[in-house]
Amino acid sequence: MATYTLKAGDTLYSLARNHGLSLDQLLTINPGLDPNHYSVGQQIKVPGADIGKPTHQTPASTITQSAPPPSGGSPWFEIAKREMEHGVKEIAGKVNNPRIVEYHQATSLKASNDETPWCSAFTNWCMQQAGIKGTNNARAASWLNWGQKLDSPREGCVVVVKTSRSHHVCFYHSDAGDRIQGLGGNQSDQVKLSRYKKSTVVAYRWPA
Repeated sequence: MATYTLKAGDTLYSLARNHGLSLDQLLTINPGLDPNHYSVGQQIKVPGADIGKPTHQTPASTITQSAPPPSGGSPWFEIAKREMEHGVKEIAGKVNNPRIVEYHQATSLKASNDETPWCSAFTNWCMQQAGIKGTNNARAASWLNWGQKLDSPREGCVVVVKTSRSHHVCFYHSDAGDRIQGLGGNQSDQVKLSRYKKSTVVAYRWPA
């Protein structure tokens, strides 16, 4: 194990990928590392690398992983809930939350700020962390034909909602009468639970 000094433009997601790791694996070997707050010049542990020099030679299978959480068949949903528990949200002003910037790296848009709409980026990132291929697209509507259709929702499924301007995507959490409760990113500028009228739901999707 060696150390790596964070440089301008680094994200934990890209650093983990460069070392053949998932983000969760990188956090496992760096107890106490806050994925929402890190800075240039900070040193973190990485496998088999000189300081400041990433390597692709250490396979992810050699890193000790924490036991996967009970998921009821939807590990991506457990990951989403954990992000909500971390309190991920946009930072007002010119400062960007690096965790949200990491979400953006899971789409082809790869936005570099926390103000670009990020509900689809969050959904893609959660799927990616669970080892499932998402849409790689920053548009919420890209989930309309992803995976397989569900006639009725199940916990953790992808929900696409029609909004006044376009679409929004989140994960199904629970029933709330004439509304569904969804867990998603970019909901009031954070990862949280929000309610949506069932009449606005245009798709329930599940990995193929």
